[in-house]
Amino acid sequence: MRRAIHAWGVVAALLAACDSETGKPDLASGGDGPRAQDRGAVERALDGASRDAPRRDGPSPALDGVKPADGKKPLDAKKPADGGKPAGWLYTAGNHIYLSSGALFKGRGANLHDTRSCNACTWGPPNVAEVKRRVDELVAWGANFIRLDLESYAAAEGRAHWQGLLQDAGYLADVQSIVAHIGTKPGVYVLVSLWIDPTFSSLGWPTAQTQQVWKKLADVFHGTPHVLFGLCNEPQQNFDGSLDSQVWTAMNDTVKAIRAVEDSYQSPHHVIAVQGTGGWARRLDYYTTHPITAAGGDNIAYEVHVYDPASEFNKMVVVPAQKLPVIIGEFGPSNMTETECTQLMTLARTNNVPHLAWTFHMRCPPNLLVDGSSGGCGVGMPLQATSWGTTLKAGLAQPW
Repeated sequence: MRRAIHAWGVVAALLAACDSETGKPDLASGGDGPRAQDRGAVERALDGASRDAPRRDGPSPALDGVKPADGKKPLDAKKPADGGKPAGWLYTAGNHIYLSSGALFKGRGANLHDTRSCNACTWGPPNVAEVKRRVDELVAWGANFIRLDLESYAAAEGRAHWQGLLQDAGYLADVQSIVAHIGTKPGVYVLVSLWIDPTFSSLGWPTAQTQQVWKKLADVFHGTPHVLFGLCNEPQQNFDGSLDSQVWTAMNDTVKAIRAVEDSYQSPHHVIAVQGTGGWARRLDYYTTHPITAAGGDNIAYEVHVYDPASEFNKMVVVPAQKLPVIIGEFGPSNMTETECTQLMTLARTNNVPHLAWTFHMRCPPNLLVDGSSGGCGVGMPLQATSWGTTLKAGLAQPW
């Protein structure tokens, strides 16, 4: 039985019963499939309980250095670091991601929502200050890697802010302001990811319209070294791999669009994360024999989402990580235990795989924060760790 809850993609998004074979919600479009959602919690978050109009901290000015005077000058910041790479920029080589110094990038942290906040904060004006407060706390937990989940919808449906960054200049400025704030944290990197976006296909793939969004993001962040790009959220279905080549083409074409913008500025290439080709971003096997080739295929990472028992870790993470630079873009205690989450963090450190827990939120399960929002947006609420949050904090404290 289906019950419409909100637009989680370009097609009317529907929350469905878990698929009997996979144990994952069957979302018609752009949904967050691999998490076995707590239906009551999600409905409270998504059906408009959060209407406590937060204050707007205001859009930020354009980031310093984002727009050269003629729009095409090389960046002044391209000073080589010890490793011979532009200072502060990440790059890939072989099956790992590296800092500009040549040291391995050992990124770990969590997902963090933008001002829309898993639809909990769309009902009043956006509050950038609240997102920045959560950045501060997540970094205080020990995170040096944050996946910033961008969220937009096809229709307002009562929301005060909902449009994509091409339609809403204030939203784009807010995203820039959040990214700039993350950049004030030494050694912290941000994976700017399209999470819910109406330009995705019905199976969650990037489309030609998605490429236009990425051209804008590549433009405004072309000179920002602490940024990585995540093309989409979770390509769905395709458990048998029959659509792998089509997903690959969608990803490759989107990478090509980003590289064209970067090359027009003569700027370094950002690390771009392409998502697993099916099963809600669970499958990286196709990329091991068909890596992305656009613009020479440099600085590409491959993102997998793990909501599976430990028996699946080798297939999902270890095997592809022997050939590819892998990022675990989401994981958490859904279809797996907190003990298995700890095991996954240990495995990720052993294999030098950056990893990001789901999610630094109070009502978008599995949650790292206790819900102190009284069903609202949560502006100013105590940022208290749940049991899952405590488990993540312990993992972040482990040597790596």
